[in-house]
Amino acid sequence: MPQWLLLLPSLLLWSAGPPAPAGAQGLFSGDEAIPDPVAEFEARIEPARARPGEHVRVLVTARIAKGWYMYSVTPQADPLAPPPTKLEFQPGTLVPAGPVYETNPTRKVDSVFNLPLAFHPRGARFYQNLQVPADTAGGRVQVDGSIRFQTCNDRLCLPPRNEPLSAALTVEEGPLRPPYAYMQRTIDYVDRAGVVHEDPDTLAGALAGGLGAFLALAVGFGLLALLTPCVFPMIPVTVSFFAGAAREGHAAALRLALLFGAGIVVTYTGLGLVLTFLLGAAGVSQFATSPWINILVALFFTAFALSLMGLFETALPSPWVNWLEGKSRSLKGTAGVLVMGVAFTATSFTCTMPFVGTLLVAATQGELLWPLVGMLVFSIVFALPFVLLALFPGWVAHLRGRSGNWLVQVKVALGLLELMAALKFVSNADLIWQWGVFDRLVVLGSWAALSVVAALMLAGALPWPGVRVAGMRPARIAAVAAFALMGAYFTYGLSGRELNAYTESYLPPPLSGSAAAAAMTSRGFVDEAALKGLPWLTSLDEGLARARVSGKPVFIDFTGYTCVNCRWMEKKIFAEQNVYEAFRDQFELVQLYTDGGDDAERNQRLQIERFRTIALPYYVVLSPDNAVLATQSGIVPTPGEFLRWLQGARRQFAPASGA
Repeated sequence: MPQWLLLLPSLLLWSAGPPAPAGAQGLFSGDEAIPDPVAEFEARIEPARARPGEHVRVLVTARIAKGWYMYSVTPQADPLAPPPTKLEFQPGTLVPAGPVYETNPTRKVDSVFNLPLAFHPRGARFYQNLQVPADTAGGRVQVDGSIRFQTCNDRLCLPPRNEPLSAALTVEEGPLRPPYAYMQRTIDYVDRAGVVHEDPDTLAGALAGGLGAFLALAVGFGLLALLTPCVFPMIPVTVSFFAGAAREGHAAALRLALLFGAGIVVTYTGLGLVLTFLLGAAGVSQFATSPWINILVALFFTAFALSLMGLFETALPSPWVNWLEGKSRSLKGTAGVLVMGVAFTATSFTCTMPFVGTLLVAATQGELLWPLVGMLVFSIVFALPFVLLALFPGWVAHLRGRSGNWLVQVKVALGLLELMAALKFVSNADLIWQWGVFDRLVVLGSWAALSVVAALMLAGALPWPGVRVAGMRPARIAAVAAFALMGAYFTYGLSGRELNAYTESYLPPPLSGSAAAAAMTSRGFVDEAALKGLPWLTSLDEGLARARVSGKPVFIDFTGYTCVNCRWMEKKIFAEQNVYEAFRDQFELVQLYTDGGDDAERNQRLQIERFRTIALPYYVVLSPDNAVLATQSGIVPTPGEFLRWLQGARRQFAPASGA
């Protein structure tokens, strides 16, 4: 074996003399200086406080000078390959568990060795799982070790060297905690600048960059939450609710708009934390996904719709009219704004859990300040666009006199949109209670009919109390065309053809075996029958038992009947041909509903206790021995990105399994 070849670059380097200090001229004329140091390392243990029997892990963060890199921990089979990075720990109190693993390296063919090599430019993180023996006494435990590595740039390599490592943790008495009952094999993300980004789905990850980074994360998640499907139903409600306030003047509209924004912040933050402390971390999720709450929200939307369309006087008995009119007057003030805030919270919580859910779980574990600050910042950013929407009717009021009673027609059209939203929430309750009534065909057909009614009303072809059409101006023509196109589009979907992902995420699934279910397929995607034919299990224990036999990792889908983002992932990601085949051939599949069914409470408790989040959707990949390989929360925008995440989890599993 020509092992000496490995040292040839180093021998050439050191034959030229010792390395120049930082800022000095390089080894050869015109060469750049060698940084000092080329690589720095920092070790820590997470969690910093552990209990006997729990699993912890050492995290070694490497910061590498620009233009330099170090090799992966994975050895190459070729004898000419450079030596891999090695992480070793001295025998001590803690017991090593499993192999060393690392953040994803860069892989390419090296022009010198003519071999495919894996290396880390600019930065990396290495991990070693350890277990605290059950008989460990309480107190401080020191872990010492070293990392052996070689650094290179595109022209030369430095000799391999050892750097000492040291980290400590505190062992405390207490029962074993579920999140640390098994090994962790999740990895962090390293950006192009070599900066390691911890998982924001954990509070520790969210706080890793300090207060500024944490607040920026809260702002970012608040903006992203505005793009989720759950937010849309509140847009027509907000505009219609403040249409009445607009008639009272700009000052009144501004006051109520600001009060509305404050109401969202207070109810979102206050209700979230109060429910968390009263009912546990699952309290908010249970509140937002309860079929009764969905029915109440549907009634709330329906009441607004009927009021906007002027049907109280003609469709309801006079005692009901008096009661509703009184409530309508009261809803113009503070009480109404608070009701709107609660409704807003109920409709949007299920889509904002990737960040909020983590904070609420942290609140149940003794953290209060950070969840409170995070919820406040998140909800302020989330509320701001709706404050602007609340001001919009004030602008409309100034234009009202220019076109007769067109505002009445706008209110009727918004009322019809709210009825569409109400159907969505009724279908949520249907899914949980398994009625099988409000399926895709019923909801889509109702949407199509309501769209056609709106188009005919705006065009003057359908008489409506209080609505007079004096002429077809460009704005009216555009509105009529928009509703007509919506009606045609929804009618197109009635045949079973798949609509765009955003629309489909609102729709309940078609009844199994229906013509619509059979017809829903598109190029590059499997049909509904094939997707439902995947061997999903409903028990994690059963999934792990199968995995120990098959040797495959376990994929867990924490999902919900009312989760709009979950439906989007199923229709646009899971059904993609390559993702479907990966599920079918490479994983044992487990699907756990947390908002309905006989096992909902157990599934939610598992998600909270072990993974410390109530986010939906939430995906986990486990090894057959129950070690966490990877986690992912929320929507993944493309099938390719999701597939790369799946394959990355499998690569984490491969070293441990010897594959």
